[in-house]
Amino acid sequence: RVLRLIENMTMGTAAVGYLPESMHGAGSPQAQRIMIARQSNMEMKKQLAKDIARIK
Repeated sequence: RVLRLIENMTMGTAAVGYLPESMHGAGSPQAQRIMIARQSNMEMKKQLAKDIARIK
């Protein structure tokens, strides 16, 4: 289920045609990744992915 979720998010109908980093207009790519990681509540997103994939 996790692999199918990842497949759908990266190559399937839910996939986006751009990288999240490319939406940020300034700074180096690494600085952009750091800021995105800081602001992205990853634990909540992990739980949402588990809920979507019906993993307990």
